[in-house]
Amino acid sequence: MEYIKNIIFDFGNVLMDLDLPAVEREFQRLWGDQFEQARAKLGRDHIFELYETGGLSTDEFVAAIRFAGPSPLSKEQVVQAWNSIFIGMPKHRFDFLLRLRQRYKLFLLSNINDLHERWIADYMVREHQIHDYELKYFDGVYFSHLIRLRKPDRDIYEYVLADDEILAGESVFFDDLEINVEAARQTGIQAFLHPAGTEIASHIQLILP
Repeated sequence: MEYIKNIIFDFGNVLMDLDLPAVEREFQRLWGDQFEQARAKLGRDHIFELYETGGLSTDEFVAAIRFAGPSPLSKEQVVQAWNSIFIGMPKHRFDFLLRLRQRYKLFLLSNINDLHERWIADYMVREHQIHDYELKYFDGVYFSHLIRLRKPDRDIYEYVLADDEILAGESVFFDDLEINVEAARQTGIQAFLHPAGTEIASHIQLILP
């Protein structure tokens, strides 16, 4: 492995623990036997991809979901279901990031939308009393809905490299999805699959000296 100067993290299921199936469970509960019909409509309209890349406002996204089924959901039901994926981020990972930052530049690269970004910011204050986590723990933060690019598109990795003027060969990337890892490798970044439910600190210690 080349000399590493930069570590790029995905957020969900790498640093922040998620229960990804929770969203589907919640909407199944809300829509009942109309779930598949509503999900198909949202898929045809590419609602989730558009929202993740800033192509829809939060109001537009919530409205699209509210009226996807035969009986409208409330805004509160949509937001609660959408944010049901989050479990949390234990304190020891914050401490680990601070230790890493003494030796490396750290970056966050996540396919994330406005509602989830807001939930995370609120969670950081509510659970950890951290008001500035992006500045405190990272040298750069890249959220798909803000830069209008998303993994696994090659452009998003090249954007991060260019924006921070870092070299692919000096950078390592951790993500919980193989498709995103492979895409990063295509740009020359040294990328590794991080299995959900495992500890990132242990994973990094196996790879980096």
